[in-house]
Amino acid sequence: MSLHFVIDGYNLIKQTPGLNKSSLEGSRASLIQFIKVSRPQGSQNNRVTIVFDGATALTGGQANASISWPSYQDSGIRIIFSQGMSADEKIKELVESADNPKNIVVVTNDRDIQSCVRRLQARIKTVQEFTNIFKALPPSNSQENRPKLSAESALRITDEMKKLWL
Repeated sequence: MSLHFVIDGYNLIKQTPGLNKSSLEGSRASLIQFIKVSRPQGSQNNRVTIVFDGATALTGGQANASISWPSYQDSGIRIIFSQGMSADEKIKELVESADNPKNIVVVTNDRDIQSCVRRLQARIKTVQEFTNIFKALPPSNSQENRPKLSAESALRITDEMKKLWL
């Protein structure tokens, strides 16, 4: 069963340290890059829709309500600008119109949205739950994850490397 993550874009940006907040466009690009690279939504089968407040977004000189920016098309991330309604209303509308709201995970800290989508039987993740998934995992380069070598094995490898390089 694949899930559809619907993300309250500006809510996540405001509450996530480390994202570029120098401009709206920079913030959006930083969020999309974070999701594209770290995949906090898990499986590649899980879809992601990020909803931003706003009437239009310019891409290639054209205004669009629902766009996939060219550099993100292959990542399966859909970008929606709310077009004449708030992003909150758009998120609620997406959940209401879904065939199976139980397969939707809404990512927001907005309690009004959480309450509404919970009544519709969608799942909820707070921004912290969504972005902290990987903080619980030990870094891949930590000492604990490295294989242990005996002193004898380490010495043998060192001798072999000396023969190759010296």
